[in-house]
Amino acid sequence: MTWAAIVKFFTDNPLARWIAAAFVFAVGWSVVKRNLKEAGRQAERQASAVKQAQAREAVVTRSAEIISEERGNSDAALKARDGGDSFPTSDSVPDPIAAVLFRGEDGGGKAG
Repeated sequence: MTWAAIVKFFTDNPLARWIAAAFVFAVGWSVVKRNLKEAGRQAERQASAVKQAQAREAVVTRSAEIISEERGNSDAALKARDGGDSFPTSDSVPDPIAAVLFRGEDGGGKAG
């Protein structure tokens, strides 16, 4: 069978043309579907990568904020500790509380 015979068969037979058209449509549709699915997967991967990058950036930013906040708190605590005036003495605290706060110190308050 030659190409000329195949072409003549399809040009002379309308049913064969419809069957061939349906076959070509089915093959083309499967290719289009596959391409659409692949494009969707690629878009999903890109969106996921963007979300992961945003999450990493948010974690790094929040970590830096926490570190800065903790550094400020520790600096303030050290300054308060070294200032000396912010700590109560056993004379300035009521006796029941002084007994708990200043145990074992000379001149600590007496519970009573």
